[in-house]
Amino acid sequence: MKERRQHTNSSGSSLNRMELMNLIVITGSLGLTLFVCILIGVFLGRMIDDFFATSPWGIIIFSLLGTVSGFWSLYKKTIEYMNHQ
Repeated sequence: MKERRQHTNSSGSSLNRMELMNLIVITGSLGLTLFVCILIGVFLGRMIDDFFATSPWGIIIFSLLGTVSGFWSLYKKTIEYMNHQ
């Protein structure tokens, strides 16, 4: 037989929802941070390639820099989140 958990306290249920929403927002923020850093790196690389005619080196170097910058930002935000727990 399966036992059903019953919520005796509605504030506990809303607290779980708030924690879930907080986790979703933080995860979305981390994903957006990584995406924007990579996008800026690719954009700058394209601009440098067009201006200096160095294709494909600008886009390669700056997309790698954008990726490293994105993961560094993720690391810092994760450490900040862990310290606030």
